[in-house]
Amino acid sequence: MTEWENVVIELVALAGIIFGAVYVEHWNYLRMQKKTDKATRKKMLLLIKEDLIRKIRFIDDSIQYHDYKPFFTSVWDSVILSGKQTLLEFDLIQNLEHTYSWMKYYNTELQQKGTAGNEQTIKELLVEIRKTVDSSLKIL
Repeated sequence: MTEWENVVIELVALAGIIFGAVYVEHWNYLRMQKKTDKATRKKMLLLIKEDLIRKIRFIDDSIQYHDYKPFFTSVWDSVILSGKQTLLEFDLIQNLEHTYSWMKYYNTELQQKGTAGNEQTIKELLVEIRKTVDSSLKIL
């Protein structure tokens, strides 16, 4: 063999080693990212589920005691602002957005019209919110 053939063989072997190392490093990165995303998704779903359960108690207390206060939608807002909603399935995002939109609509209605003379509408909204929360909890 000539010296050029040896150089070519060594360079091909070196290229194979470099390519293999980069491939393994990229594969490991993707594996770790999937693991991190799965853990984040699990924690996020738990947080949303606990928030929706608190919302049901809030609705029940509001109706029982005729004490109508606005909803805090900060949990869903923080999910959206963090950009982590992409970890969830599209149908789930759509459902949760619908649920929290009802809460925001209730807040707007409560803020604009108040409870005086508007109690029946407020109760109807709370019943509708309860239905959407139950629907979201079933999906979760």
